[in-house]
Amino acid sequence: MKQIVFFGAPDKSHLLLVLGKLLTASGLKVLLVDSTIAQSVQAYLPESEERPGAFVTEFEGMDVAGGFITHGQLDRYLKQTDGNWLRYDIMLIDTDHTEFVKGRELPTFAHRVWCSSLEKLAVQKNAELMQRLCLAESAAQPLAFFKLVYPYVQTTMREDYFDSFHVSVAVRWQEPVFRIPLDDRDVSAKINNQHHSRIDVNKLSGSYIRTALSLAKTLFDWDERTVKTAWKQARRDRRGT
Repeated sequence: MKQIVFFGAPDKSHLLLVLGKLLTASGLKVLLVDSTIAQSVQAYLPESEERPGAFVTEFEGMDVAGGFITHGQLDRYLKQTDGNWLRYDIMLIDTDHTEFVKGRELPTFAHRVWCSSLEKLAVQKNAELMQRLCLAESAAQPLAFFKLVYPYVQTTMREDYFDSFHVSVAVRWQEPVFRIPLDDRDVSAKINNQHHSRIDVNKLSGSYIRTALSLAKTLFDWDERTVKTAWKQARRDRRGT
C-alpha cells in the first residue's frame, strides 16, 4: 500500500477528497485518513446520528477515516471491524500534529507534502510542527518534501521570507512547488460540495484543476494519459446528485 502524508495547518480536506476521487476514478482502492484536530472532512459526509466518534465510512467510492489520533487506533478499529489494510492500494493522510505519523516513520512514506497558507498564524503553527517532528533525528539524510501553498495569494512580501520559517537541514524541498490561488469559484464549489455531501469537480477553477492534476501526476506516478482519463471519469461521476 502506497502512503502519502499531507502535513500542515491549513484545511486541505477538500483537496484530498478531490485527489481521492481521481484515484477511485482510475480504479484504485483508497483510504483517506483525516487525523487533523478540526476533523474538517466531516463537513462533506452525509449527516448520521449513528456515526461514532472514530469511524471508517464509504464516501465517493473511497473509504474515509475520521476521529483517529494515532495510527494504532485506526489499526485496532480495522481489525475489530473485519477491515483489512491489504484491500487498499493507497492511503492519503491529512494531519496537523505528530501523533498519527511520527518523524521517524516519514522515510517509509512514498511522498510527503508540506501544506501552508501565507497567513501568519498558519506559518507559525507549521514552523512549530516541523520542530516537533524532530526530523534531524529521524533520518540519516535530509527527507524530501513537496511544498503546497493553499490558498496562494500575491503579497508584498517575498516568498523567501515565508520559506525562512521552515529552514531545516533535515528537509530537502522538491520541485515543483504547488500553488492553488484563492478563487471565488473554488470557495463556492467547496461550500456546495459540503452541503450536498458530494465531491463535484465540475465547478472548480482552471487553476485548481491544473494544480490537482499536476499533484496527481507527481504523487501517483501517472502519465498524461492516465491523469486525463481519471479526470474525465471523475467529471462524469456525480454521486448524490
